Amino acid sequence: MKVGLHSITYAGIFYRGPGLSLEEVIERAADMGYEGVEVVGKAPVCSPLDYDEVRAKKARELAEGKGVELPFFAAYVDLNRPESLDREKELVFARESIRLARDLGCKYIRIYSGGDHIYPGATLWDQWDWTVEALKKLLPVARDCGVGIALEVHTGVAQNVDAIEAMMRQVGWDELYICLDAPLLALREEPVGGSVRRFSGKIVHSHVTDFVYLPPMVRYSDFRGLALERLPRVHLVPLGEGVVPTEEFIRACKEAGFEGYFAYEVCTPFHVDFRPPTIEDVDRLARHAVKWLKAKRKEIYG
Repeated sequence: MKVGLHSITYAGIFYRGPGLSLEEVIERAADMGYEGVEVVGKAPVCSPLDYDEVRAKKARELAEGKGVELPFFAAYVDLNRPESLDREKELVFARESIRLARDLGCKYIRIYSGGDHIYPGATLWDQWDWTVEALKKLLPVARDCGVGIALEVHTGVAQNVDAIEAMMRQVGWDELYICLDAPLLALREEPVGGSVRRFSGKIVHSHVTDFVYLPPMVRYSDFRGLALERLPRVHLVPLGEGVVPTEEFIRACKEAGFEGYFAYEVCTPFHVDFRPPTIEDVDRLARHAVKWLKAKRKEIYG
């Protein structure tokens, strides 16, 4: 088990303040005691538009000098977009992301099972088929670059373990891997042990974070009386203090033989006493997480 930091944490999305470059995240992660950094494949962290071979080599050398690995590249491509020209552009971006992952020395690249979300205006069947077709086109690109493709159960067209397994088999079970995350299993109320066991030997990376459920927000409508729409909410909390069964997940991964990275991420909107969080708030969460994960590693892995 290795302890990593997902650089989405410092992309400037979930706190008020500028995002950091990959080089800045590497420096920060090393100072905190992280052993690896997951690379976010978009601006401001590490966009293929900003990182040519020369800059990628320098970032890789910086990480090596700090004793930090760059094991995993998180690509942000939408393979299920309804317009065929848009899908073609996404494939070009995916190809450049794979090449950048190679130049950085990443062993694997994460590609969503579809994209960030399901698009209106096209059937789920069509979006599934477009994703499968696109993944089949990307496999030889990744193979030539020496980078493995890992699908992630996220917000695309394959949103649970049954669906992601089916997609992996349709695309090519022997050539695909998986990024499996306890927080997403918790959100979908899927069993931890069974989910890990069914992908034994295929899990190459995992994200960790924690949250609690908050009272729902309520939207009111005047509809011949008062209609209520309840909106469930989750809220980010320090690792180990929420409802995500992280320890159970780590133990299941150990039993399955997983020895890769658990990458902590701040990837959920949150507040601090109802004020917007700052980068200092994120620092506190990240420092707590690395200590928590290393303590669990000592306890579980020995």
